[in-house]
Amino acid sequence: MEYNTKDDIVYWAKRAYSARMVPATSGNISIRNEDKILISKSGVCLGDMGAEDIAEINFNADSINGIKPSSEKLMHIKIYEKRPEIKAVIHIHCPYVTSFAVCRKEINEPILPEFIFNFGVVPSAKYALPSSVELADEIAGYFKDGHNAVLMQNHGLVAGAKTLKETFYALESIQAYTKTYFAAKFLGEIYTLSDKEAQEIRNLRR
Repeated sequence: MEYNTKDDIVYWAKRAYSARMVPATSGNISIRNEDKILISKSGVCLGDMGAEDIAEINFNADSINGIKPSSEKLMHIKIYEKRPEIKAVIHIHCPYVTSFAVCRKEINEPILPEFIFNFGVVPSAKYALPSSVELADEIAGYFKDGHNAVLMQNHGLVAGAKTLKETFYALESIQAYTKTYFAAKFLGEIYTLSDKEAQEIRNLRR
């Protein structure tokens, strides 16, 4: 059974903050509830969130409960429109992950079997003004193509899944990949898996 409620938003928002994915007042989190979206309010620190900090909006981005929603509301709306099976979205600014976005480099090196199996690649969407329609359309295009996590150049990362729990775990896996990547770079040469070895891992999904 899926659980996506206001209490879940608060719980997973705090988990994201504790995991150092959303420093200060960065990042945002939402769930889709039929014809409306519940999303963190503008300017809130996810680590300090309570139920009173959750805005309810419709798919025209209008506030239903009078709380000002996150400035990235359009991105959340577009993702839900392109992928109706996605019910939860979290956008983070984790420094390790965002380093890839700043370098405009997709996350794709085959160094960890789990990453190959679950993601293969996290693409890097071209830069657009934060909160803009252009950014929302750019990101939603990658989700329409089947990606469940997308980097935003010079910005951060957004992921979506059926539940907030699944979404958080995806983000945590990507965060672990990036930490491992930087630690390995510090230690010395990185040895990637061969194309044959990577394909054998992908074949496990069949």
